[in-house]
Amino acid sequence: MAKKTLLFVFCLFSRLVFSADTVNVNITGNIVASPCVFNGGNKALNVNLGSIQAINMATPMSSSESVPFKLAFTQCPISTQSVTVIFAGVADTTAGGDYYLNHGTATQIAIALTDSRTHRLKGVGSSITQTVDKDRSVSIAMQARAYSSAGHVRPGTINAVVVLIIQYN
Repeated sequence: MAKKTLLFVFCLFSRLVFSADTVNVNITGNIVASPCVFNGGNKALNVNLGSIQAINMATPMSSSESVPFKLAFTQCPISTQSVTVIFAGVADTTAGGDYYLNHGTATQIAIALTDSRTHRLKGVGSSITQTVDKDRSVSIAMQARAYSSAGHVRPGTINAVVVLIIQYN
């Protein structure tokens, strides 16, 4: 009887061994460049275009004076070699994709952002990549201005939000 019980227990355990599965555990990840400090630690950057006379924006394709500003990155880690800024927001359908929609009360007006170095418009989806300087900083000179493709601007406020997607390489 002991032999039959032993045989039964052996068969029970051997069945467990034969019913095992193999499972793979995949471990993935990325090593990414560490961020720099943007705008002295402030998450927002305000650019004031000032007061613009409506008469100066009455004709089609008129622009205000450009207002310079900088995208300043400091304290970039040694592992960060360059900074890429991708511009996002809502494009102005009248002026075109290179211009941002005015959410303020002034009508027939859009906002233009320009790379001061290349003088190219930086609309939705465009980008700038700049190498980190020896002092571990990056300074991207920009300009903002109001633009009217149609003219006949009506007075009111100018308000646009441009989102910067920042990649550290």
